[in-house]
Amino acid sequence: MAHYRNLVFKGGGVRGIAYLGALQYLYEHNYMQHVERVAGTSAGAITALATALNLGSFDELKRISDSLDFRKVPAEEDERSIRNNPPRLIALTDRYRELALFKNLQCSMRLVQEKGWYSSDYFYKWLRALIAGQFAVEKEFYTFADFRDASLHRDGREFLNLYVTGTDITNRMARVFSFETTPEMEVALAVRISMSIPLFFEAIEYQYPGTDSPQLYADGGVMWNYPVNIFDEPRFGRLQENGINQETLGFFIFTSPDRTHYKPVKNMIDYVSALFESLLLVQEHLTATGEKNFGRTVFIDDCGVRPTDFDIDTRDDRYAALFESGYEATKDFFSAKTDWASFFRGLRARLGWKEIG
Repeated sequence: MAHYRNLVFKGGGVRGIAYLGALQYLYEHNYMQHVERVAGTSAGAITALATALNLGSFDELKRISDSLDFRKVPAEEDERSIRNNPPRLIALTDRYRELALFKNLQCSMRLVQEKGWYSSDYFYKWLRALIAGQFAVEKEFYTFADFRDASLHRDGREFLNLYVTGTDITNRMARVFSFETTPEMEVALAVRISMSIPLFFEAIEYQYPGTDSPQLYADGGVMWNYPVNIFDEPRFGRLQENGINQETLGFFIFTSPDRTHYKPVKNMIDYVSALFESLLLVQEHLTATGEKNFGRTVFIDDCGVRPTDFDIDTRDDRYAALFESGYEATKDFFSAKTDWASFFRGLRARLGWKEIG
């Protein structure tokens, strides 16, 4: 049995539900027992966080993951923006908050002031509550350093080492948030940054260690949506081959060429969603230009679900389809390890990618 010490999860919006199916397979077949580190971008960062808590059973991991209400994630209001308004405007907010015109006004103001139409405030609070529930010591927030201190954890259990990517818009570069790079950073803030789709959600301010002033951050997927090479150093695994860490296993949600039907672009939000999806598709297609990472990547069909389809819950047929897709893709990956040539040919056909060369 292969021993994987590092897991990496690509971004994918709500399609990250598929990673739960993949993790169920790993738990069922004892692949999790050697994992030491997890990394992720955007939706993959959420999965990486839940996995890093080292809950011990898949059922517990799924329970806490399913407590996230996707329908509330793109919030039109947030407490901070309301609290900062004059008392008269707060009174008007309470009176007219259900009117579509008023909501559009709130979102328009956020777009101008905070660079995003929707607030990720609900998601941030959910992250904070999720993390706090895994600690025996109460604090205002929990950092990457706290994640490494088992004496603070509930039941004294060790967490897995967590790595999260974000995009530093100010300096046009990818950043890694971890115990090594940002030990005093709040973990919930790092994951919030990683999933903040540009213009869709507000930009987040944070000052990276060693810099002179705060930067604005957005979704890690803008520049590094699939950080599978983040552990390609000898210190992260003994089995290094041609610069590739053979003890890393990545999970890559791809856009189904046969089942994806894009909505017409009728308003600004449609445009922002389409723009971001186009950006992510560029990175997906670049993966097809070589087979460097094919032997350590589980490719998961997104079943035609779009990254910003937030109107989904655990009873939805789309949820079930994504979960099953993640499970079956992981099962197929391990079943095909003895015949990679056939696996690659079949995979390229499913992805709609032509042979290279």
